[in-house]
Amino acid sequence: MKKDIRKATFLSKPIKLTFYAIVFFCGSLFVTRTIDSFGFLESSYGHYHFPVSRKIPYFRQGEREFGQINEFGVRIGSTKSNFSCGYLLLGDSQTFGSGIFWKDTFSEILNRETNCQWTNVGIPGFTLENEFSMYQKVSPFLKEKTVYLIVYGNDIYETGDTPDYLHFVNHQKMYLQLSSFFFPKATRLYLKQKYFVSIQKRMEDELERVSKLPYSPSTHKAKKNEVVDFFPLKTLFQISPTYLSSALDTKSFAKINFERWRRIFFQLKEQIEKDGKHLKVVYLPLEVEYDRTRYEIYKNIGFQMNPSWLESDSELVLDLIQLTKENHIPFIDLRNFMRYRTDLLQNGDIHINEVATRMIADVLKKDL
Repeated sequence: MKKDIRKATFLSKPIKLTFYAIVFFCGSLFVTRTIDSFGFLESSYGHYHFPVSRKIPYFRQGEREFGQINEFGVRIGSTKSNFSCGYLLLGDSQTFGSGIFWKDTFSEILNRETNCQWTNVGIPGFTLENEFSMYQKVSPFLKEKTVYLIVYGNDIYETGDTPDYLHFVNHQKMYLQLSSFFFPKATRLYLKQKYFVSIQKRMEDELERVSKLPYSPSTHKAKKNEVVDFFPLKTLFQISPTYLSSALDTKSFAKINFERWRRIFFQLKEQIEKDGKHLKVVYLPLEVEYDRTRYEIYKNIGFQMNPSWLESDSELVLDLIQLTKENHIPFIDLRNFMRYRTDLLQNGDIHINEVATRMIADVLKKDL
């Protein structure tokens, strides 16, 4: 009998230890996730920028021009010493003007054709996280009272776990991946900050390499009917076949990323209002939302397509309309001016051309 009692006691100890371990683990997970959900461990999102106080080369179809970078790592545009109205433009490569001369960006057109100051702090590849961080950095030094947030159609996708970001995360220390289990939001923010630092390093290295290359002006002029193979889009499909759905379908593929974007958006809105400035939102659609030719090209490559993107409204647009309406934020939907046009994109590229920037400048002038 005593032997049976000792045996039962011996067996109960591992069971008790296992039970206590499970309780401790669940309790720790509950506490850490609660702390994480309230954002007590959050800090600035961070951003990257061009090398400060330098001239760096930019290219348009093989033609080169140099741009002067200021102390914030932003390309310097036209400035007015005295102005009664000033506007700050937040955005990515479309706002910056990738692939076109600086004078043809819509910010520079507006600087020439209005008495207002238009300050463009857009940088290629920026996410809303970067735009918020950049705003925090430059806002105290600028007099502009209105902020235009240029929302490009792939911003939700870029806010999420892109293949490049996941590649970066997979090469981090194991303890960070463990930390993400207990503090998912805080760890993701920390990893994003490190990721943006890595982009900064890659950008500086690439610019250093390009600046040392011998340059001879391009003599090649694109022919009107020249065949384009859209190699960048084919590459995009290989690495991210759900790219379009992850950008526009905010009720399914892009639901989690849209909630992340929405949270950052309200943080930016709160900061802008705290600074005594006004926020306006401009939606610059993806090409599959207005260009029939590009829609068919994406379809033929193999992307999962949705006819409503082109013919009516994407879920993203509907969410943006609702979001801005509920919060009394002026909203400019550029689809109204771009729908079914096929002359607004650079040859074989996703970036808008000079025809589009001219059109956007005219729309923003009418909004004054």
